Amino acid sequence: MSEEPVFIRSKLGTSRYVYNYRNPVGLALIILTPLVALDVLFGMQAESTWSEGELRDAVRKGVQDLGGKRHYTSLEGNHGFLIAEAIRESGIGPGHGVDTREEGGGYTVSTEDTESEYCVRITLTLDEQPPVVFPRAEDRPPPDPGMLAFYLSHATFSKGSCH
Repeated sequence: MSEEPVFIRSKLGTSRYVYNYRNPVGLALIILTPLVALDVLFGMQAESTWSEGELRDAVRKGVQDLGGKRHYTSLEGNHGFLIAEAIRESGIGPGHGVDTREEGGGYTVSTEDTESEYCVRITLTLDEQPPVVFPRAEDRPPPDPGMLAFYLSHATFSKGSCH
């Protein structure tokens, strides 16, 4: 073992300590520290971006989870948020950065990080047994398309955009 200390005072006029390149442990730390830092940065970058396989698996799982799920919504409007939420809740990929565009009777799902696009088609059917039942309440007529009600969702997907 070297007689040199692992850390020495900086010779740049500051009072901070730096690795001592004359000590084998200090030299090893000089070499390993940037390599470990780069590995951590690459790992963080990989966790924050979508891969093609992650998007495919997340869309598949999200569509599967939408099957028979109850939503309080209306028939009118954009339901892309239901798809994006199902993909986020799948637990696959970073969970953010999913783009859903309504086109061609479906929703084209994509991300900035991937080239792939998936067409997700979602249908909503009125839930005949809503979760809240009032005792002695009369049966209400079916809601208008713009009214909020409980609907069950069913979804399918295919590769490519919906147009």
